[in-house]
Amino acid sequence: METSDLSVIELNGTPRERGRHYGQFASSQIAKIVKLWRAELGSYSADSACKKSINPDAYLHEFLSQTNHLAALTQWVPELLEELKGIAEGADQPFENICGLQLLDEEWMFGMSRNLSQSADKCTAFAVSNQANNISYAGQNMDVGSWVDNKQVLLRVMPRGGAPEALIFSIAGNTGLNGLNAQGLGVTCNTLAQLNYSSDGLPVGAIVRCILSMQTIDEAEQFLRLVPHASGQNYILSSGGDMRCFECSANRVVRYQPESGDERIFHTNHPLVNDDLNDFLAPQKKRNANTVARLNSICTRLGDTAKTFTLEDIKAALAAHDNPKHPVSRNTNNEGSPIGYTAGSSIYELGDTPRLHLAAGPPCETAFEIFDFKTL
Repeated sequence: METSDLSVIELNGTPRERGRHYGQFASSQIAKIVKLWRAELGSYSADSACKKSINPDAYLHEFLSQTNHLAALTQWVPELLEELKGIAEGADQPFENICGLQLLDEEWMFGMSRNLSQSADKCTAFAVSNQANNISYAGQNMDVGSWVDNKQVLLRVMPRGGAPEALIFSIAGNTGLNGLNAQGLGVTCNTLAQLNYSSDGLPVGAIVRCILSMQTIDEAEQFLRLVPHASGQNYILSSGGDMRCFECSANRVVRYQPESGDERIFHTNHPLVNDDLNDFLAPQKKRNANTVARLNSICTRLGDTAKTFTLEDIKAALAAHDNPKHPVSRNTNNEGSPIGYTAGSSIYELGDTPRLHLAAGPPCETAFEIFDFKTL
């Protein structure tokens, strides 16, 4: 998708009203993405026989009935649950489809725990503070399945009940993957499938939306340490010159602080400090060539604390193919994991006026555009 073709959906009103508008506006995209997502349920293998053996209705029912993520949404984010109901109504979709579409990482963990062929080598995140003009940058490449291409959206969630305006990158029907709010608070997330998960935990998408409704990075850290985590994730919280990185699992939240300090933080898909590991990923999968290569690439390009990096340097790092087999920017021609596609690349510019730089596809072939906040 070209960034100029990206749908920007402004959400106002009550949670139910926001959801209905979202569902109506993106109904055709949602219908397409639901069909493609259901076709992938339970298996990301290229083995067609494996895919055919899984009935999506039965698998989705098993997943939703054997996990308590819906109860966690009810307890921790009832307004977001109302928004999901509104999306289902507006898009004329069964609620189970819309609910399941919020649980991408959680479904991957559910499948892997049952020895289904899954891959979780996705997303490259960074934070680089105090550059020229006292501007800090954070952001990520959001890697999912290539089946989401041309169905990416940008949600502009307008202020309500003390929550600031937020710009949230997502795919049609999903309430948020990563983003930045008008207070200059950003959040990135990348999967750590090696860590323990919880069928009672709060899904990563709900955590992202909650953080982006907050005013300060202190409030966001407190929230990360309080909630039960459904899946192993790394979150980078960013606010001006303050960058904080947390590896979160079902039983532990551990802050990662590089030896060089928090001015340069980089993360991919293996835990660096959290040892709360699950028992179904083989030891050799804890740190594979793909996640290591991407981490080495972005560290090499942006890790020198003696250098001042420009916005163009950061765009180049996110577009890098330093290791052609395991590039940071992953397009549909890449071999390997079918979830290894960069659906969007986000850069949060954190200065006096926060703004989002977004490429709605792999940054190696997709132009960035600037998105400003209306309420500033």
